[in-house]
Amino acid sequence: MSQKNDIPVFPITAWQAGPLPGYGALALKFQYLASPMQPLDSAQETQFFALTPEMAETLISDLRRHIETLKKSGIHSPQENRH
Repeated sequence: MSQKNDIPVFPITAWQAGPLPGYGALALKFQYLASPMQPLDSAQETQFFALTPEMAETLISDLRRHIETLKKSGIHSPQENRH
């Protein structure tokens, strides 16, 4: 799902996230497209991933920083308005 010489990417279509009772952690699961022709209603699903609250906070911080970088660059995703 990427251009030649790029790393393979798989667009995220949905996710589930929430607390993992009894573990002091968060659970996170993604749905994604494995093929450019794949319909949204047949997205693949990952397993649930567990993150500590500290890891989740670091992830949030990293995502915010990268979002700001993208906004400042003016570069838009070729898939941005596709779905």
